Amino acid sequence: MKDMKETKIKNSGQKKIKKSTKKSNKDRLEKEKEAVFKANRIAAIDPTYKGKSKLQVKASTVITALLGAVMGSYATVSIMIPSGLTYGGITGIARMVQNYTGWNYSLTYYALTFVVMIVVWMTLGIKEVKKILLLSISYPGFMLIFELLDAKLLQNDDKFLAAVFCGVAFGVSNGLTFKAGFSSGGTDSIAKIIKFKRLPHVGINDITFVINTAIVIISAIVFGINVMLYTIITMYISMKVAEAVMFGLTDKLIELSIITEIPEELKSYIIGEIGRGVTSVKITGEYTGEKKKQLKVICSPREGFLIKRFLAEGDPQSFVSVLRVSSVWGVGRGFSDIRDMDN
Repeated sequence: MKDMKETKIKNSGQKKIKKSTKKSNKDRLEKEKEAVFKANRIAAIDPTYKGKSKLQVKASTVITALLGAVMGSYATVSIMIPSGLTYGGITGIARMVQNYTGWNYSLTYYALTFVVMIVVWMTLGIKEVKKILLLSISYPGFMLIFELLDAKLLQNDDKFLAAVFCGVAFGVSNGLTFKAGFSSGGTDSIAKIIKFKRLPHVGINDITFVINTAIVIISAIVFGINVMLYTIITMYISMKVAEAVMFGLTDKLIELSIITEIPEELKSYIIGEIGRGVTSVKITGEYTGEKKKQLKVICSPREGFLIKRFLAEGDPQSFVSVLRVSSVWGVGRGFSDIRDMDN
């Protein structure tokens, strides 16, 4: 009897220890879960970024955008105009106006960006104006300074060399300003207006491409076919350099796997504004047991940056993995035809 009592007491004690251990482990996991959640929440709303305050981060983006404006204005005044070249966007339109009227280029550019800013305000609202205000004012201002300094890069009339260096400088300018989250208020703003007012089913990138193509074609009539061909070289180099500035020397396509709390809004943005297809799969987070939707999209680095910015504003706690893609076989912008044997 005594042995049976001792055995019962021993078993009872072991059960209590097991329950206590189980409860302790459960409490520990709950505390860890709370700590992780708290850490993630702090990371999402923390006013510091890599040891910098919000003011320092904002100042850094403004300085980056202004450096981009300096590079772009220098390329325009010190390389492009002295060499008799042109470019797409507002820059190209201002060059054509200057050619026919003889007006000061920088003041013409100022007037055109001011008109664009007014139209954006009337159609898209003050929020969009804020995105283009800084460069709409500073860009032509820097051009006026370089005009007064009469700073020319090339000593002889070598249009090919001018086209290459112009493309590099414009690429660095576009990459820096885009990376900083600002817009120059050029054809991309016009494209956004056309999209939201007339062509909601067409992507902004496609509309921008059509506008810039039209400007380049018209420049052939104004400046001659040779200048148009040099412009194509400049714009191609600019595009590649801009992508290198924003993402480093990456491949031309990337694959994004996105987990976000706003999958429907993001899907609409990618399909409606970026003009890319989206694939979704249902996933389960094994740590929390939560079921979510994961979105996948293959796009260019520039489009990936737009998606990143959209998520940063709409859902800072999103999780995005980025994979470089060497080649894609299929139908789509930047994809290779699956019937070709050399890709």
